[in-house]
Amino acid sequence: MRSQNIIGEEKLTEIVNEVLCECDAESYSWFFASFVGQFRYQQMQQAAQNNVFHILVNAGLEPGKDFSLGLDGEMIVSDRAKQILLNHLPQEQRRFFEAQLQVSQVADPIVAIEKQLGCPFYTNLTEIAAFQVQELNNPQAAAYLGVLLAGLVKRHPALQDVDFPTKFIVNTLQGLPQQRVTAILNDPETDPQFDEVIIFQDLLAAMAEPEMSETEDCNSLEQLKKLDTVWCGEYRLAEIVASLEELSRE
Repeated sequence: MRSQNIIGEEKLTEIVNEVLCECDAESYSWFFASFVGQFRYQQMQQAAQNNVFHILVNAGLEPGKDFSLGLDGEMIVSDRAKQILLNHLPQEQRRFFEAQLQVSQVADPIVAIEKQLGCPFYTNLTEIAAFQVQELNNPQAAAYLGVLLAGLVKRHPALQDVDFPTKFIVNTLQGLPQQRVTAILNDPETDPQFDEVIIFQDLLAAMAEPEMSETEDCNSLEQLKKLDTVWCGEYRLAEIVASLEELSRE
C-alpha cells in the first residue's frame, strides 16, 4: 500500500507483472496469497485449474490418465499434456514454465496395488490365468484374457503405462504350444464376452479369498468391495455394492 501511494497503482501493477514472470513458483504463490488473501488466492487457484482442465480436455486428453488435479493447486501431467500447455504459452514464457515443473518418479502401479492388498496379487493371477487358458479352447481363452485384462486396466489405467497387458499375456501363454499361442493372439473377435463369475472367482483366488459360489455371487458385500479394488466391468462393482447396502438397510 505504501508503494501504491508513492508510485501509483498503474506503475505498481506494471512492476509486479514484470517481476512475477521471473519469480519461482513458491515466490509467486507467496505473493498472491499475501497480496489478495488466502481466500481470494484459493479462488485464483481454482480458476487456473479449471482453465487448464478445459485446455487439456478440449485437446482430447483424459482426466485421470493424461493428467490429474490434486490438492493445493498441485497438478500431475503426462509429457503430452505438458507439451499442450507449453504450446498455449507465448514463446518467451515457455522456458520459464518448464523450469517450474518438478519431475517425479511414477510409482509402479503393480507394486502399489499389491502393497495395498497385502499379497502378490498379479503374480498369483498370472499363475491362475495360465491354468485357466490350458482348460479353455482357443476362442474361450482369448475372450477370457480380453475381458480380464480390460477390467484390470479399466480399474487401474496406470497398468497400461507399464505395459502390464503385454507382460501378462506373455507370461500367461508361455507354457502353451506356439500354435495355440498364435491362435489365441490372432483371435478375430473384437468384442469378447466371458462369464464374469469365473473371472471374479479367479480374482478372489489371486487375493487368497474364498471362492464366490453361484448362490452368493451377488450377496457377499465384502468380496464385491475387494473385487472393486482391482477390476471394473461394464458396471462398476462399487455401484452394485452401494445398491446392495441400500437394500440391506431397507
